[in-house]
Amino acid sequence: MDSLRSLPLRKGEPVIKAQELKKFFPFKKGLFGTELVLKAVDGVSLEVAENRVLGVVGESGSGKSTLARMVTALDRPTSGDVLFYGKSVFAMDRHELRQFRRSVQIIFQDPFASLNPRATVFDTIAEPLRIHRLAGKNDIEQKVAGLLKDVGLGKEILRRYPHEFSGGQRQRICIARALAVSPRLIVADEPLSALDVSIQAQILNILSGLKKRDQLSFLFISHDLRVVEYLSDEVAVMYLGKVVERSGAERLFEKPLHPYTAGLFASAPAIRTKEMSGAPPEKMKIAEEIKKEAPKGDIPSPIDIPPGCPFHPRCPRRFAPCDKILPRLMEPAGQPGRLVACHLWNPY
Repeated sequence: MDSLRSLPLRKGEPVIKAQELKKFFPFKKGLFGTELVLKAVDGVSLEVAENRVLGVVGESGSGKSTLARMVTALDRPTSGDVLFYGKSVFAMDRHELRQFRRSVQIIFQDPFASLNPRATVFDTIAEPLRIHRLAGKNDIEQKVAGLLKDVGLGKEILRRYPHEFSGGQRQRICIARALAVSPRLIVADEPLSALDVSIQAQILNILSGLKKRDQLSFLFISHDLRVVEYLSDEVAVMYLGKVVERSGAERLFEKPLHPYTAGLFASAPAIRTKEMSGAPPEKMKIAEEIKKEAPKGDIPSPIDIPPGCPFHPRCPRRFAPCDKILPRLMEPAGQPGRLVACHLWNPY
């Protein structure tokens, strides 16, 4: 926590806490057209505790990456706030914001686009060390070599350039750069989606090992349910800019409550194959029920979100109030510690 000493932080607070975050993009359709609003994120609240992993999952267009950019203060929200150990990020002065950016790092989806093609590996990883004055001239190379070792790379690559590496190696370099400033939270925005499956497993093991060793917290964004199940302690499911379900990872994967969550499972049946081998009959029955929940059609446009529950046009279990009343995200009866926005579970 050395990087946080100058910030007036509250002990016991989550590392990061999003409060009713909204990000709207107004635009006009045509030169003299009607003004429209794209609701990328619409009232999202969540938090990440110390040494915990919150997985955020949902289809493309659900607002996951926009949420990541607001949490890391790369974008300002239309409304709402982000608290870092209880302090508003958007109320920080320049010095405090510098400390925040050191403590919260982001890993992007495309490792090649994230690296300067004209900078060597050494320069890429050494830059944050120099900016934050974390290593002197005499030991900076040793520090960089140590960071590369942490992600399974050798010091012989120090003078090489990004184009000389595979996608998996580039992502390891990006992880080493993020680790250089000893962050408390890493926001990983689809860090595996551009990689081959075999490489994904290697990167995933690196992230899991670093979490245990350094007690890091992660906001881990992915559309791959296998990855989310493996790495996450808790999961938030997003649909059209809203969180529709939040739960501990184990309970969510045992029994999803929201039809959209069940639909995500049904759309990726392979994620449960290994787990279901030799599983008891009651668990097999749940798996078969999930397969029937696949949503129909494509995700609607965030410019024209359906009234009522935004998922109702695709929901196989919709009924009378779904197309008229927006369900609240709340704890259903008999499911302590879980939140779901669905009329099947909550009164309307």
